[in-house]
Amino acid sequence: MNKYILNQLKYYVILINTSFTISVGQNIIGDWNALTSPLEVNDLTYVNEITYAATGGGLLKIDEENRYTTLTTVDGLRGINLSTITFDHNNHLWIGGSSPTGFLQLYDPENTQSINSFDFGLTSIIDIQINNYIVWVLFQDGQDKGIMKFIYDEDWEYRDSYKNYPPDAGSINCFTCTDSILYVGMSNGLYYARMDENLKDPNNWIKLTPDFNGNISALISNNEKLVFSFEDRLFEYSLSNNNYSEIEFSYELESVDKIQMTDEGYWIIDDGSLYLKSQYDYLVEDRYNSTSIIQKPNYTLVGLENGILFITKTLDNLYESNRFLVNAPVTNNFSSITVLNDGRVVCGSGDGISIYDNNGWRNILEVKTQGTLTISSDYDYDSFIADTIPNDFGEFISDLEEGPDGLLYCAIRGSRVYSGNPPRWSGGVIIIDVDNPENITVIDTTFLSYHTTSGNSIPYQVTLDLEFDDDGNLWIANPYCINGNNPIHVRSPEGEWKHYGSSETTTRISQSPSALSFDSWGRLWVSAFQAEEANLGIYPNGGISMLTFSGIPYEPSDFNWDIINYSGTVWSLALGMDDRMYFLTPTGLNYYDLKNNSNPIISENLYSYFPNISFGNGAGISIDNQGNTWTYSPTQGIHVLLKNTAYWPDINGFRSTNSPLLSDEVRDIDFDENKNLAYIATSKGINVLRIPFGNPKLNYNSVKIFPSPFYIPNSNSMKVDGLIYESSMLIMTLDGKVIKKIPSKGLNIDGDQLSWNGKDRNGEYVSSGVYLIMIYGEDGSRHEEKITVINKK
Repeated sequence: MNKYILNQLKYYVILINTSFTISVGQNIIGDWNALTSPLEVNDLTYVNEITYAATGGGLLKIDEENRYTTLTTVDGLRGINLSTITFDHNNHLWIGGSSPTGFLQLYDPENTQSINSFDFGLTSIIDIQINNYIVWVLFQDGQDKGIMKFIYDEDWEYRDSYKNYPPDAGSINCFTCTDSILYVGMSNGLYYARMDENLKDPNNWIKLTPDFNGNISALISNNEKLVFSFEDRLFEYSLSNNNYSEIEFSYELESVDKIQMTDEGYWIIDDGSLYLKSQYDYLVEDRYNSTSIIQKPNYTLVGLENGILFITKTLDNLYESNRFLVNAPVTNNFSSITVLNDGRVVCGSGDGISIYDNNGWRNILEVKTQGTLTISSDYDYDSFIADTIPNDFGEFISDLEEGPDGLLYCAIRGSRVYSGNPPRWSGGVIIIDVDNPENITVIDTTFLSYHTTSGNSIPYQVTLDLEFDDDGNLWIANPYCINGNNPIHVRSPEGEWKHYGSSETTTRISQSPSALSFDSWGRLWVSAFQAEEANLGIYPNGGISMLTFSGIPYEPSDFNWDIINYSGTVWSLALGMDDRMYFLTPTGLNYYDLKNNSNPIISENLYSYFPNISFGNGAGISIDNQGNTWTYSPTQGIHVLLKNTAYWPDINGFRSTNSPLLSDEVRDIDFDENKNLAYIATSKGINVLRIPFGNPKLNYNSVKIFPSPFYIPNSNSMKVDGLIYESSMLIMTLDGKVIKKIPSKGLNIDGDQLSWNGKDRNGEYVSSGVYLIMIYGEDGSRHEEKITVINKK
């Protein structure tokens, strides 16, 4: 038998001619967008010349011209971490959610809307197969696995669930079906049951052959035969004469994950490697971890753990593997976020940083493999972009700040000074020029380290927060620091250091600081979390402290610590308006009203806000430009307290159940105050929310009206954008007749926008024509615009 081995194949990476639009400047207050990474492809299907991929970042849609877009919760998906996908007789998609949220959703991709969703509280949906008007779903519920059945009768209906198999069968790994029989691959053999039997009765599940008493890891069928893997071999089972034979295969297999029947033969994924069994045996690809396969008219499409593979057959019977990565961030799991002064968004993770602008995404990542350091001079935003640098970003980036020098400062949570294979350097703070990734500085870590065990020769850093004061000095919160028990550090713009702790005063401060903030008088406020191992019963175990100093902070003539709160975890604190210092504890949001004297507290709120929300490790506070306090939780989303102490949008806040929030695990929030956008870093990607808070407009020079012309009837109202806060407007005919008055509903609702639905004061749609919009502010300012209205009735 002729064999074609790996080094005979031709490989090259192509950049598909893609066109896509990424826009986060939403037009309407309350609109959501989602920025995710669909690089991890878990399953593929093909409907009406459109390829759909179930990915870790949502539903990736690729048309025949290779233009792509990613659908997320904003487009009606229940979640974005998708495990499996197929389609029914209506060309609607059946989508399964991956662990730990195993939702099942019926989705209309043409109209980008959900048709139905089935939530049974499952751990994961493993596979979905459709046989005419019956859908079979392999699911995991905790440690148990089973199969659900849905039947179409004018609509899809759930019928039953089956988890009872023979006691000696083990657990289910895979399944397939014919018109009348279900076959299941178990950990102890291959079983089948007739669909017209009671599938809840273990006695109706029959072992297909006693010769297979081990693990069946992959299984597929047509009306003629079954193909399955048993241990490290492949077999065919004839459904007509009920016998089996081993498929001769020249490569050694380890753990077959998937088998796909195509016109070319059997495509096999074995421990991530891709093989083809046809007239010859091919090892097609082993550089990337393959996950799924579909055959299209001119090529085979393979989903990868990182990208998509296009495989075509050449005239000389070889296979060319062409990998494509969409333009995306490297991960969905971000730990920090900041908006630069120029409006670009930077997200941090354990892999490095991802930078977003109107062109798309660009990544600066730590090198993972020897010899792969790369700094590009030109960037093609039609595909994935990544520069790699010889630095280690630790467990994750805990904070990002743009310095007064325009550089990006990354607080590194959990890193060693040096790591080998490949060599990488790290520190408590890494400073990066995002426009020139070769310009990197690692802050001297000798005084930012602690040892986890005595005699550890490799310093280790835990930096949780960075802040710059008004003079450009960098302040660092550094829990567990062993250098003189000085957990607070300050560095001048010229590199001069001062380390603050308890050794120079009679006041002991907590050795586990979590966050920093400055009040209006330049005093430093420090929150801390409870950490017995750091505070040793000697120092305050958590709480809040305040540093007052005379002179310059890195060389003070005098300084003093005041302990505001001696114990208890305080995750975060931030200064709001009117000298109100907010702080977040596990039991809710609190504040102090401050004054400038030796006793800084005027008053404290008596009862915490959001007392029913779980604020655990990772919870935090962000304050927008209007002084509203955004609290975020690692388990329960976002809750906003307005400056006037009202809740926004209401007491329920934003959760994944009541909004397109990608995940209730929120890690950080920052704001683009010029565009009135909130950027929300979650464990499953970035959300962008158009909010009614930002830099106030001082005039009406930036007023925009959309859509224009305005067609009515219309389910969407016309918007007048770019207004001075709390403006009102009149809709008038050109001869001055007022047909509708639209008063301001207040900043918290309108922001810098007003809406008109095209109706007059009597609730009737107006006639086609040109209308005058008279805008007026509380201060007496006036502005006029015109809009063309077209009544389609």
